[in-house]
Amino acid sequence: MAEISYLRLLAEFRKRDNFAAVFRAALEDVAAKVDFSRVKSCLAFGTNSGEREMEFARRLLANLRSFTGVEPDPESASALRASFQKGLLPGVETLVVETSIQSWNGVGDHVDAVLLFNVLGHVDAKDREDLFQQLMRRYLSCGDLVVVCTDVCSVPSADVLLMERLGVQHVDYDKLEEEILDAGFRVVFKQDFEVRRDLSDPSDGVVKFVKMCAD
Repeated sequence: MAEISYLRLLAEFRKRDNFAAVFRAALEDVAAKVDFSRVKSCLAFGTNSGEREMEFARRLLANLRSFTGVEPDPESASALRASFQKGLLPGVETLVVETSIQSWNGVGDHVDAVLLFNVLGHVDAKDREDLFQQLMRRYLSCGDLVVVCTDVCSVPSADVLLMERLGVQHVDYDKLEEEILDAGFRVVFKQDFEVRRDLSDPSDGVVKFVKMCAD
């Protein structure tokens, strides 16, 4: 039996929504309201193949000099390395660490920004608390930034209801914000954006991806 590719199934699932376009438009609003000029080093967790993280960096992190991606899926980590080798972050020293948030052993140096895009909802509360404390105590200082992108599950949607019916528990942004504040961070800016996803007439790949999430 052929090995199931998380990377391929995720890509097929993402074809059903307009997240990429909405995310790209949101970056323009963020650029107008948040100053990222001091960010020279960046750490990103749960990058998958890194498209959104690299897009964020290219648009907002003009002075970036080093970027570390942490990703547990081997195929996704390889895709991220390949993107770096193609020069998709020109002039930036890059590193990919193939591990999970739970197993991450840290980085050698302080970082100026941490990206957490669509990953915190897949990490249990105790591990999130440990991560926030580790970032606060060891890797970030006053003025450094944590950028979170996650679902707002309190707003009813067919997608959220489907996952809940399958036993997949989502963590709403409000809960994550509470945990972040408890860890000692403060909210500088936040913005809602609406993503539309059509799961009607699902392909075999979409069904396999949903099943993978529910297992």
